[in-house]
Amino acid sequence: MDVSLERPLLGGKINFIAYDCPEQIALPVLDEAYTLGKKLEEVFSLYSSTSELSKLNKKRTLPVSEDLLFVISKALEYCKLTKGEYDISLGKKIIARKKGEEIEVSCSYKDISINGNKISLLNPDVLIDLGSIAKGFIVDKLVSFLKEKGIKNGLVNARGDLRVFGDIEQPMGIQHPRGKEKIIHSFILKNQAVATSGDYNQFIKKYDQSHILNKKDLISATVLANTTMEADVLTSVVFLLDEKSREDFLKKNKTLRVFAVNKELKIKKYNNFP
Repeated sequence: MDVSLERPLLGGKINFIAYDCPEQIALPVLDEAYTLGKKLEEVFSLYSSTSELSKLNKKRTLPVSEDLLFVISKALEYCKLTKGEYDISLGKKIIARKKGEEIEVSCSYKDISINGNKISLLNPDVLIDLGSIAKGFIVDKLVSFLKEKGIKNGLVNARGDLRVFGDIEQPMGIQHPRGKEKIIHSFILKNQAVATSGDYNQFIKKYDQSHILNKKDLISATVLANTTMEADVLTSVVFLLDEKSREDFLKKNKTLRVFAVNKELKIKKYNNFP
């Protein structure tokens, strides 16, 4: 039988499904996975004053855990790759925008220093926000946990950051960026991860005031990748690149399959998106 568990996590709900598994075996494992998810949330949350990330943002220099070090290091790679178009140092701007405000800051990812396991924030304007990558990392950790506990076929879905593992072929639909009840494209997901970024998911008062900073010509981007962390962060990266830079980037990264919608509602598929 199929066993599911849905609980609050990561600013919304997380859904676990174990396919073809007895309930007495699956349910305790899904409960354990949720407990692990709560622990990981307390590492990366920008909005919890007790999270490890908040402690780093407050203390400015801190020896950090292996998980936080890994995610910040990976995020900085994408900051460099996009020459700062993607930038995890701009948490103050993100928080202000969610309040309907606009502020200017004079910092960048270059003001984040790593020395061993110690991270230092070198500019008072820096506030690290990992909202574009941490959720995907957490989903991957939870999938690994489920596999280790003997769940062979399953799904973890954290507000659209979704990964399927095993022999399951999961039907998927991408929301129309200008029609909440419409599906703009459908496909099948198997043994992969998917994430979508759009200016409609968390917009404040109008679409051009979404949570996404420095966006270019796209209003929606969906990425298929081998890991949810990769899919998660690359939806933001693809969203932030202009058309030529995006084309060049995806030519060099053939394993990334992308479904993009621009402001004119024109669809572009990259690298054989299904």
